[in-house]
Amino acid sequence: MEAYSKIKLRYSIANLLLKAYFFVWIRIKHFFVSANSVVTSKIKNMKQFTISVLVFIACFTTYGQVKVNPNGKYFNYNGTKIYYEETGDGEPLLLLHNFFNTADCWKPHVKVYSKQFRTLAVDMMGHGRSDIYKKEDTIFSHEDYAKIILALLDSLKLYNVNAIGASSGGTTLHFLNAMQPDRFKAVITVGGHIYYSKQAREWITRTGLEQFKEGAKHHGPEKQEYLARVFWESRKLYGEASFTPDILNTIKAEWLVVLGDNDFVIPVQLGMEMYQNIPNSRLWIVPNGGHFPHLDADIQPEFLRVSLEFLNGKWEKND
Repeated sequence: MEAYSKIKLRYSIANLLLKAYFFVWIRIKHFFVSANSVVTSKIKNMKQFTISVLVFIACFTTYGQVKVNPNGKYFNYNGTKIYYEETGDGEPLLLLHNFFNTADCWKPHVKVYSKQFRTLAVDMMGHGRSDIYKKEDTIFSHEDYAKIILALLDSLKLYNVNAIGASSGGTTLHFLNAMQPDRFKAVITVGGHIYYSKQAREWITRTGLEQFKEGAKHHGPEKQEYLARVFWESRKLYGEASFTPDILNTIKAEWLVVLGDNDFVIPVQLGMEMYQNIPNSRLWIVPNGGHFPHLDADIQPEFLRVSLEFLNGKWEKND
């Protein structure tokens, strides 16, 4: 029976990889058919898109179906169940994943961070093992998600919180620090944004609703439709998020802005805006890094080293 289960698992993995191959091949084929100008620039963007797709696939293939892990718990927020995992002891370290992902993608990081920190990895609302919040909404509210996280931190009586957030997780950290600037100690955002750039809107439009449905399939039919729909709608969303310099200037935490110089969603200029307007901030532009440099196998060891240095206060500015 055990041998059969292993064969079945391997078959499922092979099937998923085959689907990934055809998915990427179709995108590349579509790209070369439609590209008539600025070829070099578009090849670069397509390369980063493909790499990011494969990062997603690798993560989901490794961890398989989304299941409740032994250290997994649920927090009830007004009838909505939010899944999170606690590991280790020490200062709290909040980990917020990107859209379409789950807390499972922090596993390599948790192995390292939990030796020093009490890590708290959360499934974003509507993702993985967490319930959808406000199913009737046509947009995904990072502000609502931030309120849920604050309620979770309250329930656990956690203060002086360190945090790392990727993409949408990073945007959520901007909301959290604007709401309660005294609660956070050190924050790292990876590919986070303070507003939807033209580059991001164009990428969402170019990718298309059906591709986002494919990317959300592992969350189950209901969440697949919900996540793809609200993410697709974000291409024409204004005001969520929208962090002006005066709001960013209220942030009190030590802050590290991490951005790949090959990020096809977030332009480097947006990272500069964060760095210039968040008072205690540092900026790390990752050479040849995409939208998720912390998930890139080649960059991840360096990310772990740098992030630990920063969280341990070795990057603090001296007046």
